[in-house]
Amino acid sequence: MLMGEKLRVFIKNLNPYSCAILCHHNADPDAICSAYALSKLIKKLLNHKVEVRIIAPEGISLPSRRLIECISEINIYDDFDESDLIFMVDTCTFIQLGTLCERIKSCNIPIIVIDHHTPHSDILEKASLLIIDENASSTSEIICNIFNELGFKIEEKIAFALLIGIIYDSRRFINVSSRTFRIVSNLIDAGANYSEALKLLYIPMDISERIARLKAAQRLKIHRVNNWIIITSHVSSFEASAARALIDLGADVAFVAGGNKSKLRISARSRSSFYNQTKIHLGKDLMEEIGARINGAGGGHATAAGANGIGDPEEVLELCVKLLVEKLGQNN
Repeated sequence: MLMGEKLRVFIKNLNPYSCAILCHHNADPDAICSAYALSKLIKKLLNHKVEVRIIAPEGISLPSRRLIECISEINIYDDFDESDLIFMVDTCTFIQLGTLCERIKSCNIPIIVIDHHTPHSDILEKASLLIIDENASSTSEIICNIFNELGFKIEEKIAFALLIGIIYDSRRFINVSSRTFRIVSNLIDAGANYSEALKLLYIPMDISERIARLKAAQRLKIHRVNNWIIITSHVSSFEASAARALIDLGADVAFVAGGNKSKLRISARSRSSFYNQTKIHLGKDLMEEIGARINGAGGGHATAAGANGIGDPEEVLELCVKLLVEKLGQNN
């Protein structure tokens, strides 16, 4: 059964009168855009009036704020009172729900997860329905596919939002397949303005992020394993941006710690060539285990992943390298 049909059957059988769509903390445009489009899809599937609320428990990112200013009908809340059905979009582990984590983990409400990341084991155990496509560029792309499978027309405003989500999470089409380009073409045909989407997403890097990248370069440690260059570093914030910058500098794999001992974040990035040759998946093979070892959770994509938890940043970075070296040894 196609994923769109699975979703239709589940929703029709449950026939909810209220739904909560949950996004991860600091929700990015892919999370917000896919949640917005999903809210419209739910209303198309149900003939009766249904209340749908989009929840970002710990706020949204700067690009998302600009998006909401442009598409004014997107309303974001930080909590909800009650719901017949919960959706988690672009969120692969409960810890990404921040303040709502324990509440959602312990609730008895059916949960549907729609994502393009590898789901964490806690999600696999709890979810009533999983709609996962790790080959999709974004969760927005998955929502597009569901619209198409169900034969629903994508209206212009929804098409624009989904286009923004795809552009953002694919890093402007760096990580895409031919299917993504076909979907984007259809969204543009539906009225989405590509130039306006690019303009909305363009935000000059502020001085804090630039300083974080420079500090990451200043503090980096180089580990050479065979012909692979593995780099670790630490910053107080913007660890994902710093990790990307270290890859651009020449690393094959970069681990960057952010936050502090009580609220530690690890961002991991690798080159596509590293994954293609080693088949080491940063999300499944490394960050899930790192998250468990630091009393938190982790996951993500093959070449972009992360973990949250507690611990000494330098010790956890050493653990990341040690685990990666072990995985590389197993491949020999």
